[in-house]
Amino acid sequence: MNLSKLRLISILFILLGTIVVGYIKSNQLNEVELVSGLGIDQIDGQYAVTLQIFNPSANQKNSVDPTGGFTYTQNGKTIPEAIEKIKKESLKEPILDTLQVVTLGEKLVKGEGLNETLDFLVRNPRVPASINTIIVKDDSPESFLTLFTPQEKLTALYTNTMLRNSKAVWGNLVNTSSERILSYLSDHTSDIIIPYVEIHGDIEQGMTKGNIERFSPASHISLEGFATFKGEKLHSYLTNEESNTLALMKGMDQVVNISAPCADSDNEITIETITTSSSLKTAKDPLSFHLKVKIKGNLEQIGCGKDFTNLSFKKSLESQIEKKIKADMHAVINKSQEDGTDVLGLKDALYRQKPKVWKEKRNEKDFLSKVNVDTHVDVQFVRFGHIKQ
Repeated sequence: MNLSKLRLISILFILLGTIVVGYIKSNQLNEVELVSGLGIDQIDGQYAVTLQIFNPSANQKNSVDPTGGFTYTQNGKTIPEAIEKIKKESLKEPILDTLQVVTLGEKLVKGEGLNETLDFLVRNPRVPASINTIIVKDDSPESFLTLFTPQEKLTALYTNTMLRNSKAVWGNLVNTSSERILSYLSDHTSDIIIPYVEIHGDIEQGMTKGNIERFSPASHISLEGFATFKGEKLHSYLTNEESNTLALMKGMDQVVNISAPCADSDNEITIETITTSSSLKTAKDPLSFHLKVKIKGNLEQIGCGKDFTNLSFKKSLESQIEKKIKADMHAVINKSQEDGTDVLGLKDALYRQKPKVWKEKRNEKDFLSKVNVDTHVDVQFVRFGHIKQ
């Protein structure tokens, strides 16, 4: 057999192999559903489970199909029972390995709490261990997973983008996998926080293709802040500004703009942070905590209109920023103490730094509501930017 015939036979085998593999993959895809989002809520004592299904043809490069996926919702006494009903409805096997996000409803986390849902997510080998969890405030996971979003064809993918972008401000606080949440609940030394989203605008319009065919969508979603938990149950919400402050207090290295009023006018100073850090120390007799925050940043804009060659004026500006941040920190601390939650991690600091005191205090109910948390803020300008005269 000469070389040219050998090459021809090799090419034919390669082509045949490609066709066979493509056929097999096509048949496999026809038998399964690729799940991008999982929603879990509670209705009338049953679990309401929503699966957002990935539409491969719509998510290919240069695809013009705006329908990035489909949703199925079923109720069941258990989460697996609801998923089994979805399998009977779609006649395909839902593949959870492709999950992008898990969304939980308010009714579920306020009523039953997290334990049963976490047990399912951790036990199920098909659920990726690193998948993040979010809370849907005021609306159902089903509504959230059915919305058309303008930048991503699926809300699950859009949520991942929001979480990824928020790390510049919130750091690893947005990493809320089931295993991580369960470990916090098991340790009993930290109350958990989970990011929450809100749906704004006309939800019914947001569930139509028209929502992504206009410059101003009728409905959109936003990542607002952190939901705070008392044990396994949802307790309250932090605003976006409160969440930013909490992340600063918990030592996240942030890149964020912070504004404060001028000392002698209604105008404001704005600083863009370069680096941020914090330290939390405990003391006893009496039990107290000392929180120190350090910030370095660039002065981006100022409307005070003073002489920047004067060193005392520079110190005055830094003092104004420090005063504003300190007030924000105390607001978060006071809210946490009033709620009886430990979002700052005081129990964890006590457990690590003063284990004997922790053993004495751990069984005292709400002992943190009475402790003093002293704060110190140090702001340093690296350079001056835009100056409004």
